[in-house]
Amino acid sequence: MIRQILIVLTAVFCITYASNLNAQSGNRFSGKFSSEGVDNAPGLMIMELSQQGSKLEGLSYYQSNENDLTSGSLSVNGYVKDSRGFIRFRDQKGNVIGDGSVVLKDASTLYFKQSTTSAMLPSATYLYPKRENLTTEKKLQNGRSYSGKYSNEGDVTAKGIISFEITQSGSKIEGTANYSTKDDQLDTGLLSVNGYVKDGIAYIRFRDQKGASIADGKLSNAGKNTVFKQTTSSSTLPDKAILYR
Repeated sequence: MIRQILIVLTAVFCITYASNLNAQSGNRFSGKFSSEGVDNAPGLMIMELSQQGSKLEGLSYYQSNENDLTSGSLSVNGYVKDSRGFIRFRDQKGNVIGDGSVVLKDASTLYFKQSTTSAMLPSATYLYPKRENLTTEKKLQNGRSYSGKYSNEGDVTAKGIISFEITQSGSKIEGTANYSTKDDQLDTGLLSVNGYVKDGIAYIRFRDQKGASIADGKLSNAGKNTVFKQTTSSSTLPDKAILYR
């Protein structure tokens, strides 16, 4: 009797061990996933994962519905244990953004749950199979890139010269700006510019060299030119300007 019990226990242990080993050594988490179509989703999350043994790596992107916050491209690294993937997200500078886990709810649907409190990631969401490659989140954005140098120099009706030098990486906008009036009564000095792109429009914030917020505005494409419109009422910047590359 004892022998039979030992045989049964040994069989159960072997089956459980083989199942866990298969989950950790296979590629069940490999694929491209998206939260698009999830009811009441807090935002759009896209994830592309590759599993080799117990090792996980890939890319992710998240855009919140609440405040249009976008994460930009995030690297994903982690491991699989007991049929669960434990992952860490980092930005393009290597800074840790947050941690979380993924489990398979069926043959192809992932369930992601964040174990930190980062606003750059959803607290939890389902992820469905996605066909497109996630080499960059640019597919989510419309229009041409805002990277480049701009100025309204040449506009004889303008009261001053506003110039930009901007870099766009995915939906993320970074750069510098300067505004000086033609009567030499105002020169902002070098201003930092940060923001994001949504539906082809760049929403930006200006800060001085001490980090204080100066004004907000938006950029939009108008043919070969770019239009700047201030969305605040700061006297430090023009209300509107046509910018040329």
